[in-house]
This record gives sequence, structure tokens and C-alpha cells, in this order.
Amino acid sequence: MPLPDLLRLEDCPGNDTAERWKVFLEVLYKVFLRQLANAGLTHAGLSVKCRFHPSYDNKHGSFWHLITEGRVEDDRTPVFDRCAHLQWIAWIIQNAGNANIIRTWEQQRSTSHGLSTRIPLWLFQENYVVILEKRQDFFLIVTAFTPEPHQVKAYEREWKEWTSKKAETAN
Repeated sequence: MPLPDLLRLEDCPGNDTAERWKVFLEVLYKVFLRQLANAGLTHAGLSVKCRFHPSYDNKHGSFWHLITEGRVEDDRTPVFDRCAHLQWIAWIIQNAGNANIIRTWEQQRSTSHGLSTRIPLWLFQENYVVILEKRQDFFLIVTAFTPEPHQVKAYEREWKEWTSKKAETAN
């Protein structure tokens, strides 16, 4: 199954970037609702959910986190690369069981809520990653992005370590 098309601001109608952005934002949000928030996605037998709060402009907090970047939630800025890849997220989650195209492992991360288990779903040949967080009986979509070169090296190392540990416990 081929990857979905990238979404581009320049494909939207409008006389300038500001007009196109308004249309593009609504297109993106409809994709988010249809493919992620209301799609009934599952991973490893558990449902995959999106966070609504904190919402902004009456749109899911997860939506904003998927199309923007920045350390402070209220100061995040849109990133066109994140926007363009929005349709890839559901595809990656649905194909996460195919180790030939998606590398998956667990990592422990400190968050504002304590220690959490994060699950990267790394479409390594295209260098795009979806991060899920394991909750008691579901997964939460945390973010998705194109990793920087230093992150790629870290993901490569983490994946190899995870794979080695799994092989050791299997023997």
C-alpha cells in the first residue's frame, strides 16, 4: 500500500499565503478528524486516541501538537513539513506491524506526569516518526515529525539496543 500524498499549502485556493493558510488549516483539521481522532485506530490490540485538551481555536490539542513545534505550548508555531505529512500518521500506525518498513521499540521518558513509555513508530526509509505513549488501556498520539540527523542517530542506536535485548530474552 503506497504512502498517502503530502498536503501542500500551495495547492489550496487563495490570493496570498494568509488566505491559503485559512483554507489549508481547515483541510488539515478535516484530515485529522477523519484519519486520526474519529478513525478508530488501533496499535498492538489497543485503541489509539488523541487528546482534545488543551484545545485552541476549538481544535484538538493533539492536532496543534502534530502540525506545530516549540517547547512552550502557547508559543508553538506551524511547520509546513509537519502539515504536509499529516496523512502519513494513520498509515504508519496501521502498518506498524511491518518491521520491513517501520521500526518500533519502547523508550522510557520523563514527562511532566512522571515516567512514561513512549513507542516510536519510525518509517525509517522516509525518515518520519510517529510517537505514541502507552497508557493503561490505550495509546495516545503524542507527536509526529521528520527527525533531525542527531535524532536519527539516537533512534538507530535505541532501535538496535531494543532489538538486541528482545533477541537475548528470546534465547
